[in-house]
Amino acid sequence: MGRQIAVKLSREKEKEFSEFLKEKNCVIIANWSEKKRINVLKDIPQDGPYLRVLHIWNRDFSFNPSFVKIKKEYKRSKYNYGFMSFGKPLIEYSRKPIYRIYWEKYFTTNNPNYNVEEFEKWYNEVVKWIKKHCKYTQGVYLG
Repeated sequence: MGRQIAVKLSREKEKEFSEFLKEKNCVIIANWSEKKRINVLKDIPQDGPYLRVLHIWNRDFSFNPSFVKIKKEYKRSKYNYGFMSFGKPLIEYSRKPIYRIYWEKYFTTNNPNYNVEEFEKWYNEVVKWIKKHCKYTQGVYLG
């Protein structure tokens, strides 16, 4: 069981959201990296083919990153590794094909290796920011 909220942010609203996240000890993680390490981004980047799904990491919640090597026959960019976010204390920010803020909660594991109650408070804080700064229209928060 996961939790999600549909949200579609303009470039300007993404910048505001990025500032909010920085104030909360967060960084943005890209799904792809050249080396076997977390690809931390300075801000939420402009949408692009390898930047449509990002992860928000509140550094108050630690975890051990894991990666999968991209096979040569599937490689279409400079990136060699895919970041595995399953079971990690992260919030997904998707821009396409599904616009959402998503926390997997118990979707991939019934026993996450982090404090679920504290993380839920953090997730709710993110959702509260979205609801305060975006307009709800036809099932989606637009900003």
